[in-house]
Order: sequence, then structure tokens, then C-alpha cells
Amino acid sequence: MKKKMLLRIPIVIFLVALPRFPENYDNDPVFPTPAILKGNVAFWTKIYTEVSMSEGLLHDRDYPLVIFEKIAAESGSRTVKERRKRTADALTAIVSARESTWTDLERTIVALYKKEADSSALAGAADRVRFQQGQRERFIEGLKRSGMYLDTIRTILRAYNVPLRLAYLPHVESSFNTEAYSKVGAAGLWQFMRGTGKFFGMRIDYTIDERRDPVIASIAAAKYLSSSYAELRTWPLAITSYNHGVYGMKRAVAKTGSRDLAVIIQNYKSRSFQFASSNFYGCFLAASFIAENHAKFFPEVKMYRPLQYNDFVISHYIVADDFCQYLDIPREELMRLNPAIRPAVLERHQRLPKGYPIHIPANKPMEQVAALYDAIPDSLKTSAPPRPLYYRVNRGDNLYAIASRLGVTVRELAFENNITRLNRIRAGQVLRVPAKAAAAPTVLAQATEAPPGPAKASASSGKPGRAAAKPPGETPATDAAAEIARAEAEATVPPEEIAMVDSEKKQPPEERKYQAPRPTARKKKPAAAGEQPAQPALSDSLREIAFAPALIEPIKTASERPHVAPNFDVTIYDLDAVLSPVGTSAQIIVSVDETIGHYADWLGIPTWRIRKLNDMGRTSAIRINRSLLVPIDRPDALEQFVAARLEYHMAIEEDFYTQYTIADVTAYTLKRGEALWDICNNNENPLPLWLFKKYNRHLDLTKLFVGSEVWIPQVRERTTEELRSFTTTTPPPSPPPAPQLYRQRLHETKLVP
Repeated sequence: MKKKMLLRIPIVIFLVALPRFPENYDNDPVFPTPAILKGNVAFWTKIYTEVSMSEGLLHDRDYPLVIFEKIAAESGSRTVKERRKRTADALTAIVSARESTWTDLERTIVALYKKEADSSALAGAADRVRFQQGQRERFIEGLKRSGMYLDTIRTILRAYNVPLRLAYLPHVESSFNTEAYSKVGAAGLWQFMRGTGKFFGMRIDYTIDERRDPVIASIAAAKYLSSSYAELRTWPLAITSYNHGVYGMKRAVAKTGSRDLAVIIQNYKSRSFQFASSNFYGCFLAASFIAENHAKFFPEVKMYRPLQYNDFVISHYIVADDFCQYLDIPREELMRLNPAIRPAVLERHQRLPKGYPIHIPANKPMEQVAALYDAIPDSLKTSAPPRPLYYRVNRGDNLYAIASRLGVTVRELAFENNITRLNRIRAGQVLRVPAKAAAAPTVLAQATEAPPGPAKASASSGKPGRAAAKPPGETPATDAAAEIARAEAEATVPPEEIAMVDSEKKQPPEERKYQAPRPTARKKKPAAAGEQPAQPALSDSLREIAFAPALIEPIKTASERPHVAPNFDVTIYDLDAVLSPVGTSAQIIVSVDETIGHYADWLGIPTWRIRKLNDMGRTSAIRINRSLLVPIDRPDALEQFVAARLEYHMAIEEDFYTQYTIADVTAYTLKRGEALWDICNNNENPLPLWLFKKYNRHLDLTKLFVGSEVWIPQVRERTTEELRSFTTTTPPPSPPPAPQLYRQRLHETKLVP
């Protein structure tokens, strides 16, 4: 009965002809095309040039030219799942039933394997059925955008002796989109992870993310590719390492005894060396071939003109809106020319950092720019780095009470955090306190004093050559940056393979910056004891949200399907810091996605100081939910640490939710041999660890076992319309009428974390 139903389903079998490549591509000694990869290159050429993003190909994962069907649907849709199962069922029937019982569909599939692979490939094929979404429109947009950057990228690659053909690698990584952001946190044209970006000297904090700057990121990519080639000695391996890591490729070479990528693809078995890694070089060959011959594939496409701008180094910290207003630069133009400036700078009305080179439209004379900048009132510029203050919303809070407690107006607080009638505050939300808040505490947060008792001595003195403390984000290739990058690299390696990584700690990290400048508080005189700061009369629109209690996410049991808002929620992180009685150290709890390198970076100290304070060896690891001591040897060290730590987690979530949404949540039971690594590194649906934690609050991530019930969020990329609405900055509320005094008894102010 099942087979008769299959016959009624209109499934089309595609016999794909290999595109003809010029001889210099097939026989290029620098970028050879092994025979085993010709099918991969042809497949990806078809995906990039012929298959629309509204459709995709159902194919054999290991033999990509075995294409079962073109489906007009998106990956993860019910249609794709049903067609995938039907094809897998047919493949199972082929190897389990007599040939005389095969259906017409099954006979056609066998003929397809004989043509594009081999009959022996039918064994296990049911487990290899895969769907690949088309990329034609995305590749076209990438071609257009590449015109803005290619000349500059080639110049940079030439300076580092990197082959110019690698200028086309961003077609594979990001389609030349500076705003590209992966599910696991890689960003920009070259898709650097935070750790490796920081290791190669990029600034990555809550205000600036230089992974998104095409020039700075291209310099880092050239350095990475050059160093990878020096390690691996062939360009196919160096290019594959861009996806799989240098350590990963060195492991593959050691296991197979060969530097031939074709041999590695055929013989190397690893849980982390899967479809994406084995196909990455083939994707590059296809993309670079199309890009160099784009007129044949896309004769109608016209590339954008090279991007031109001048750099103007600002001499003060200044709010971005004020900078745009006085220099007569539309804020949209500022963001277009400066993708490294995070959206939070405008959305949260933060200051541009002093000394940072801002890209200015090329048609503005620099003398005029300098004169306009000098004309900005001194009251709007500051030489001191800002100090960010944040408030965690508690149950029972409302906007009016919070504003009164912090010494700011409701309008200021709402404007700073884009609070509207449709975007109300909720318990667990973190609000940024406007810079003019009164009476800021010396230590931000529940950085509370420990009860009297013995305290471990700080290891802050006595070691020669100790690095001077520096503000976060200002120490490029420090040991902290190296440790962060190394931890990111190891996170992509299955647990049983980490040993080889440990034995090669001296090598540069292989996988792909987040601290923040501080807005200076323009302090008002604190209110007298028992008296609350004056609040202006509220407009009707503000009154509606000012007294509304904070929304509360209902508490769900482990068996209830979780519903999680796409906003930062500080409650999934344990960010409290307890100051020792003598004030020389603070106790923290290790949270997700944190390393000793992060802590050292946020404090501006070398990693050995934290290890010494905790009696840890050079390679000792830290574990989530375990306590750790960090040295505190400056009056503002803990405040800086807490703010940088909070902003690090906020930035990761904000970047993710600007590009992705959760389409569904599915229940799953851990099977024997599976671990948290397997869930988060699923090729079909990779997940950042913090997102898994967000949907599984009931779990201790250190105590998962066979049979553990977990919830798996299914991540979907936002549509163009969703991206447009999600990134729209809320306009400031209307100015309030004349001030009017309000008085109210409120409990003690409590700042995050």
C-alpha cells in the first residue's frame, strides 16, 4: 500500500550535467580541483546560479549530484520533511527488497546512482538524504555588494602574500554582507568568531564590533589565511581550516598521513568533520569560478561602485545622534559607512568612543568636517570614558518607580530603552540607566560585601613584568585573547578529540571583541533622605506605560512547552559578584560562554593572576556553575568587570535576535552516547549554548544524562520584512509638559547583575 502511494507522488529525478570549467581552473596547481570534488563543485555551482532561495534540492549528502528532487519549499518545512522521508523509505526498500518488487520510482533512483555514483553507494543512502536551499538571489546580491570591497580586499591580500582568488571567499561566508551573523556567533564579511577576531587585533565590545568593518576584518582574514597556510602548507587545507580550524586540519593530516584534501575527505572520520567542512573547499572553487565569470552566469548584474569615505578621528566621547546632527550626516548614512558601530549605539543613545576613526562621506571636505565638529558645544563632549549603569527589573516594578528611584525622568528612561506601549518592561529585563542618573554606587551590581570571615589573599603583587591594567578592548593579542580564541576552538571539537588540541596550545587559535566604553554620568545632586527626585507631569502616552507593572514570564515546569521572548533575560546568567571583606578579590559563579580569558580581559589583567588566585594549573579548565575568585586591585575594577560581563552577554543575544527567530520548540530525549556538544553542534540546527540554556532553565547543564528530557529550539533566519521591522529604531517620546513634584516611598535601589 505504501509503495502504491509513493507512485502517485510527483517526484522529479534530476540528471545534472557537469558545468565545463576552464582548464586553468581544473589544473590550477595552487587551487587544484580533485576528481572527488568535481561533483561537489558542479552541485554548488547549480545551487548558487540556478536554484532560487524559495526552493531547494533533495540530494545524497556524500554524492551531491544524486539529486532526487527539486522542492519549492524552505528547509525544515513539513513538505521537505515528508519528501525526505518518502525518498529515504524508497532507498530502504531498494536495499531490503528483491529487485522484482521495486517500484518505478525505486528503479529510477537506482539508475540515477549508476550514472552519478555507483550501485554500492546505495548502502546507507537512506541516512544520507539531505535538503539544500537554493542561493541564487543571495549570490546575486553578494556579487553586487562585492564591487564595494574587492579592490581593497585584493590590495590587503597582496600585502600578506595571499592569493588574490581568496578575495572571493566572502561569497561562501557571508555573501559580502557586513551585517551577516551566524547562529553560533560569527560576524561580518569574513565570519570571525569573537575570540579569533580579538586574537587578530579587532576591537569587539558593546559599542564597536570591528568584525563588521570590511577593511579591518579583511586584514585579520589575510593574517589568518597566511598563518594557516604556513601551518598546513597547502591552500586547499588552509581554506578548509577556515571552516574546520587549523587544529582540526592538523588532526586530519595526522590521522590520514596525507596533506591531500581528497584523501582526507575520503578517509578522515570525525564527529566535527561533516558536510560543511568537507564541502567548504568545493564551495570556494564554485563561488570563485562564478565570480570571475559572473558576466556569463548573471549578465544583467551590475556591481556597486567601490565604497569611498574619509576617516575622521573623534577627540571626545560623544552621543552618535549629536555627532550626526552637528555634522549634518543622516544617521542611516553613518551606520551604512560604519557597520562596526553596533546598533545599540543609536538605539540606546550611547556615545561614540574617543579616538575612534569614524568613516565620513567622501563628498564632505575634511576641513568642513573639522570645523563642524569643533562647533559642537563642549557640554555634549567629554574626555572621560563613560560609566554604564544598568538596572534589573524586579517583580512588581513599574517604569515610574524605577525612574524615581534612579533620579531620572520617565521620559528619559523610556527613551534610553525604547520603551513604548507595545514594548513594556518585564521582570528580568535589564534597563540602561541614562547617564544623568543621580548618586551612582561605587560598585555596580549585587557586588555585595561578603560576611566577615577568612578571605583568600589576592595574588595581585610581586610578579615581575605584570601587565598594567587597561580598559577592556584595548589589548589586542594578549594571553587573554589567545585563551578566549582557544576556548572557542575547543568548543567546536567533540570531547573525545580535545586531547590533541591540548597538546598544541602553542599554535595560534583557529576559529573564527565585547567590552564597552563607559558613558560619563552627568550627576545631579542626590535627593534628600526620604525625598524622591521630581518627575515631570506625564503625557497620556507615557502615563499608560509608566504605572503598568512589569510583565512576568509565567513559571513553567520541566514538562511544559517553554515560550521565551526574543529579548535579553539576565536571569539565565548568574552574574552576581561578592566582594571579599578586604576588598582584594571577588567571588563569582562561572556562567555560560565564559572563560578565564574573558575574566582577565574584562579586568585588564593577565590570565596567570586569576589562575594563581585559584590555585589552578596553566591548562586547568573552569566549569559552568562553579565558583571562582577574581582579583580586584583598583577602586573601579569590580564595577568595570560587572558592566563588561553584562554587556558581553547582552551583545551576543542582541546580535542573534536581530538575524534569527525561533520557529518552533521540540522535545527531545538524550540517547546513549549523546552529550550537550551533540545537541549544540547539530549540522541541521546548530545552537549557541546560551540559547539552549534559555529553553532549559530546569536543567543543570553539568548533569545531563541518558534519558534527560530537553527542549530544542528550532532556529529560523528572519525574513527581509522581519529584519526591517526588527531593526527599526523607536523614535523618542514626545517632550513632557512642565515639571510636577511626585513623592513616593520606595525600597532600596538594586542595580544589576
